[in-house]
Amino acid sequence: MSNDNTAPTLFDESELGGIQATGKTWTVSADDPATVPVPLQVVIVNVKGPHNEKDRKLFALLLHHAFEELGEQPMHEISVAQIDQLCRDLGGDHGVKWTWQSAKNLAETTVEWEYTLGDERVQGVSSLFYAQYHKSARSTGRLKYGFPPPLIPILKHPMRFARLRVHFLMKLSGKYAVTLYEILEGFANRRDGECRVTIEELRRWLKVPEDSYPEWKAFRQWVLKPAIDQINADPLGAGFSIDYTPIRKGRFYHEIVFKLTKTDGRKGQERDIRSAKASKQRLADLKAKGRPELTSAMIARADKETRHSLDMAEIERQFWAYWEAKGKEDFKNLGGAFMGFTKEKYKQSLGR
Repeated sequence: MSNDNTAPTLFDESELGGIQATGKTWTVSADDPATVPVPLQVVIVNVKGPHNEKDRKLFALLLHHAFEELGEQPMHEISVAQIDQLCRDLGGDHGVKWTWQSAKNLAETTVEWEYTLGDERVQGVSSLFYAQYHKSARSTGRLKYGFPPPLIPILKHPMRFARLRVHFLMKLSGKYAVTLYEILEGFANRRDGECRVTIEELRRWLKVPEDSYPEWKAFRQWVLKPAIDQINADPLGAGFSIDYTPIRKGRFYHEIVFKLTKTDGRKGQERDIRSAKASKQRLADLKAKGRPELTSAMIARADKETRHSLDMAEIERQFWAYWEAKGKEDFKNLGGAFMGFTKEKYKQSLGR
């Protein structure tokens, strides 16, 4: 296990709308995609057992299906036939036999945390999943499964995570495409949209065998390019597109800088989530502290004036904290005061 001092410091995932799954497991929708937050430690681990890209896809689907019930009941239940039909509809791996085998693989997989990413809770977790997959269980056509109790608080309240688009993930077919998408999704909400990683480290993350594609040209042709091409073939499904630049160190390529560009649809969805979160928090604050009400129109105007570049829920929190520090003075123009405060924060974010 690596020491966290050597772990990547590039992850800067900002949650949009609280730690929750979105969308519906059985409904494929571009406007309301099924997403599930997966702790980054689950994405980047040393695993032992029959664990492959198909298993990771099933893990994300089953986590999304059970997310609202995590911690409330030990076992969850799902129709294997429905999983098969969804996979067929998406054009991905399918077959009842595949689902049961992947559930078995997940249950037999143990993990060693390569990076704790500052979350020491993971040290007590050695498995990700358990399931009933014996013959009599299979005869029911329904998979009963659960997540180890020490893992549930990490799943419900991760410190750093990738918000995976479940249906897009299910459509991916290449093992390197699946893993690369999982990794890059953890960087998609960085302000600069970049992931900078050494080729050696990327090979470890993608689990490329040590004796496979040792030269940069072969690695690019057989690992990197097919994975990127598959993700870029459906940017609306992924929520972003990928460009990359290899960086030399002396005579050899040493690093790769990935540049992620969010789609306009994703930006709009994230604004809607932020707005819903802000409204929910605002109502709670008004009830608890007797504050005047910032209307959604006031917030929307301030968001537009600052080019949708700020987390308005966070700005609103800071605004009220500033108001309370100033003695909760009465507002002559609440909307104008909020606009001025937001513009000042926007200037600070630009370094002005």
